[in-house]
Amino acid sequence: MPQLGYPVVTGMLMCSVLLSGAAQEMQPPAAQFAIPAQYSATAFGQAGSAAGRNFTMNVYVRELSSNAEIDELAGTLKSKGPEGLMKAMNNMKEKGRVTPTGSVGTAMAVVRIQPTKNGGQHILLMTNRPIALAEMTNSTRSRNYPFSIVVLNIDKDGKGSGFFAPACTIRFDKKDDVEIEHYGQKPFRMANVFRQK
Repeated sequence: MPQLGYPVVTGMLMCSVLLSGAAQEMQPPAAQFAIPAQYSATAFGQAGSAAGRNFTMNVYVRELSSNAEIDELAGTLKSKGPEGLMKAMNNMKEKGRVTPTGSVGTAMAVVRIQPTKNGGQHILLMTNRPIALAEMTNSTRSRNYPFSIVVLNIDKDGKGSGFFAPACTIRFDKKDDVEIEHYGQKPFRMANVFRQK
């Protein structure tokens, strides 16, 4: 069964940073952060077929999305829904990359960083995920969850935690808040996160 939010507070926080942060609070200039940056983490499966599995993942931050880009994406989501947002991301250049061990990884179209208390950072990466051939030919419900999201919460020493949601969808609800629905299982929990360089 699809799961809405994970957890609700974290989901709403990252959505506000992602798709309404530009309207509410300006993204700090890139010069404020040490970019490019590379993080390593261990991802742990929490439910379903992924339960008990773990793998190493590298997260690369190469460039930040501008406030103008985020405002445009938010407008697209409101007017055209998740499908319109997915198509809009097709035309965006790579700003980061997520690479599980043994994989070339996935290019991330959106990267946002917000400073937190005590010198930490809230980092969010998002993209429209590749749809597997089996999903297309079998018309599986997973096709309705076309986004991948990574969230890292890093302290001033470059260490922290986060989560990786490989398949989810994003929409505005009736209250005009952004919500996230995950496909099938909880996101992977990311532990032992640390900045490599």
